[in-house]
Amino acid sequence: MVVSMAALLACIGLAIDAGYLELVKTRMQAAADAAALGGVQEIKQNGAAHAPDAAKSDASLNGFTDGRNSVTVTVNNPPVSGYYTADRTAVEVLISQNAGTLFMSLLGFSSSKVRARSVARQGSGADCLYTLDPSAHSAFDISGGATLTVNCGIMVDSNSDRALTASGGAVVNATSIDVAGNYTSSGGAVLSPAPVTGASPESDPLAYLTPPNAGACSENNWSVSGGASVSIGPGVYCGGITISGGSSVTLTAGTYILLGGGLSISGGSSLSGTGVTFYDTADKKHGYSGISVSGGTTIHLSAPTTGDLAGILFFQDPSLASPASSSFTGGDSTVLNGALYFPTSDVSYSGGAASNYTILVAKTVKITGGSTLNSNYSALPGGSPVRGNAVVSE
Repeated sequence: MVVSMAALLACIGLAIDAGYLELVKTRMQAAADAAALGGVQEIKQNGAAHAPDAAKSDASLNGFTDGRNSVTVTVNNPPVSGYYTADRTAVEVLISQNAGTLFMSLLGFSSSKVRARSVARQGSGADCLYTLDPSAHSAFDISGGATLTVNCGIMVDSNSDRALTASGGAVVNATSIDVAGNYTSSGGAVLSPAPVTGASPESDPLAYLTPPNAGACSENNWSVSGGASVSIGPGVYCGGITISGGSSVTLTAGTYILLGGGLSISGGSSLSGTGVTFYDTADKKHGYSGISVSGGTTIHLSAPTTGDLAGILFFQDPSLASPASSSFTGGDSTVLNGALYFPTSDVSYSGGAASNYTILVAKTVKITGGSTLNSNYSALPGGSPVRGNAVVSE
């Protein structure tokens, strides 16, 4: 009886300790999930600089403070293991603690290491057209019989009573239209579905991107005209790129840094390239110019499908305050597979329907002709580069 009771008590003690450790594990996993989600939300709202601090703060609020009670909290952005090591919006949180035991200590096991791991990231956003100006009138404007078909959502951040303006028989068809302020519709304009007003503004969905380093000039004031046909490669184009006079330019894959001067395509010229990104910036010697694509040109461009700039076709330097506007008015002959990201400048747009996906994120947007923004991201292994709400992924 005594021997049996001792064995029984030992089993009961082991069960109690195992249950207690499982409880610690459950609480720790919940804290790790909350911390990873908090880190991702910090990246979405304010960038990655303070994501580790935000994650550790959330872990502490859930009972696990780094450096106390033998707790260790490690935050990695991006994760160092798993499926999302290349995703800069992903946050990995590792929590461990030497949890004390009750009955097992009688057998010399005074504590046991408990670990939890969580990875959260920004899921794909539901919208593909964003205007970021918080107060502008006509932050999104369409008029003159222009027709816009958006196979995803529209988000207008402006709180103006005329944040979205539609007039002159213009037509907008989208999956959703959200406006932080209000809108006006006149002259037979049609908005479908009816905009939702008073919506909560969305933060910049591409703010997580890291701008490339400009470096030394590869070319100065590069231009081609007179019907020439040439091929060029990635580099730093100081003074920009100008294509005119019916010329044809083919781009090899890579990043084209426009250090001042921007990109100008006109006069029936053509430009094509796959796996390319244009980064438009400036310095003290080279003044900023926007992107100018005029009618009569033929454009076939596709963004990279992998890497830090996957899905990003045009990228305006976000550190520039109110730079010159950009214009994409090539019409049906313009195929732009990628995101057009102009966070602090205005964009005029008129594009065709042939692109698999086009994302437009700008300070303000003016639609000037028949345009279609598709949302087929099948070519991108990571899905849309536009990020939505944080989700736990591992």
